Parts: sequence; C-alpha cells; structure tokens
Amino acid sequence: MKHIIRLLTLLLALTLALPCALAETEYAPIEPWLQANQPAPAPYAPNPDCYLPDNGGYIDDSLSIIIETTFWTDALEQVEVQQDGVTRVLLIRVKLDDVTQFRTALAGKYPSKTTARVEQMAERNNAVLAINGDFFNYHDSGIAYRNGRKMRFNANNLRELLIVDDKGDFHYLRPTSKKAWDEFEAAGGVALHTYWFGPNLIKEDGQPMTVFTNNENNGPWMKAQRMVIGQTGPLEYLIVCCEGPDSTDFKDQGFTLEQMAKLCHQLGMTNAYNLDGGSSTTVVLNGVKISSPSNPKRREVGDCIYFATLIPNE
Repeated sequence: MKHIIRLLTLLLALTLALPCALAETEYAPIEPWLQANQPAPAPYAPNPDCYLPDNGGYIDDSLSIIIETTFWTDALEQVEVQQDGVTRVLLIRVKLDDVTQFRTALAGKYPSKTTARVEQMAERNNAVLAINGDFFNYHDSGIAYRNGRKMRFNANNLRELLIVDDKGDFHYLRPTSKKAWDEFEAAGGVALHTYWFGPNLIKEDGQPMTVFTNNENNGPWMKAQRMVIGQTGPLEYLIVCCEGPDSTDFKDQGFTLEQMAKLCHQLGMTNAYNLDGGSSTTVVLNGVKISSPSNPKRREVGDCIYFATLIPNE
C-alpha cells in the first residue's frame, strides 16, 4: 500500500509540473563557469511555478528534482509515521540535461576562509536546490577543483577523493595520492569538481562499509546528521540526508556512518560519498532550508553544491 501511495503522490507532482516541462527543447550549456577565482553564478533563476508542492522538488524542461521524505528506525526499518526515536531521511533524486548544471558555489573568493549560510550562497547563485559541500577552504590539504579550475593541489591520503568528471561521472581515489591522480588523468580523465571528505560508503565489492577510523574527522560512531551523494546513472544522482539528535520537533536518532552505509546499500546505491555532516548538513530548496527545520543550529560553511536550470526565466 505504501508504494502505491508514493506512486500516486509522484504522479500528482508530475501532473502539477507539466506546465514547466512541455517540450523537448535543447538548451545551451551554462557559461562562463568561473570569474576572478570564484565560481560564476548560474545565469538563470529558477521558475517559481516549477517547484512542486510540499517541498516535493522542481521540474522543468532541463532538470528534474524529486524529494521524498522517509522515516527509519534505528534498525533501518522504514516506517510511515515519524515519532521520537525515528530518523527523518530526505531522498533527493536529481536528473540533469547537461553537466554544467552541476555546480559549486563558494562563500568568498578562494583562498579566503570566508563562510556563509547555504541559503545565502543558493540565493546569490540562482540555485534550484543546494546542499553543503566539503568545507574545503577550512583545510589546507587535499585536491580541490571547482567548475574545472584547480584551486588547490596538495594530495594527502588522509581522506578519499570524489572526482566529478566532465561528463558528470563519479570517480574515487583512495588514497588521494599524486600517483592515483596522474593515473586518472593518463586515462583521459578531466576533473570539473573534486571533494575531499568521504569516505565512499559502498566498497568496491558493492557491500556497505562497516569498518571506520576517526582519521577523516567525520565522527563515524556518533549518531548525527549526515549528507551523502551518489551517482545512479548518466547525469543522475541520489542525495541522502538524515536528521540528527538536534532536531526538536521530534527527537531524531541520527545515524552512525555504518548505519548510513547500510541505508544507502538498502536503497540500491552502488556509490555513496559522505560529505560534511553534523550541523553543516543543509538542504536548501526554493531559498529555504528544508533539512532539519527545527534544529536551532545553523552553521556557516565555505562552499555548497547546487543544481541550476538551463531555461531562461522570463
């Protein structure tokens, strides 16, 4: 029954979005990507009419974002109703027409350590949807590419590197070494974005990770808010965002990294990269933070990942 209800809800959302997706028009990629060592904002603002009701996402002729709110017990069993001790999880499915719609915004010009709320970065950059990134300007190590430009190259095997290439495909380097990077480039790889946080919660054999260390400073054994992004197909992505114990409307449990890995595996993900978590965890849709809305903590961060429309809003 619950699957039928979800299907009917999705069909209703798609019907409401039809005025925003009427034709199979090809739109030009977004240019330019960078200016003055700062990622350039997307040129087109979202169309307010294309947002789905009840924070359900956004659909126009160039991208589709569908958001499902789900609830999970500590044993990772899905339930229909939220209550204390159950963790709210946003499942965000993103499908793009062009890789230039996958973008990064910075709080300030690199290499400054300027920070800002994700909501502020989303508004300044015409984001349809934005999530926190890896807070790369907080660190001095790692390999940092944003929108095709090298910001920092200080290979360090402390963390696993996510590379988003010029086709929007995900690659993982562990360890993050110059040798591994050279092999990626020698094979014809071109990096548009890199994120140095991690790890990828799904192992090479397709099983969820169960062994963690604290070397990556991601609090693996703490129950906390978590943010994960994975690729599910060409220019298709699944973002999994769980609430944590700081929520006040209901007392969410939050998940350890092992629980988050097992959840992503249950969802069928074959890769699931862990981004900055805790109070950095933020999902912004239509300019509003929709993740953990009752959490009083609002952390400013150095960067965000966002998705943009290709369609000029008249």
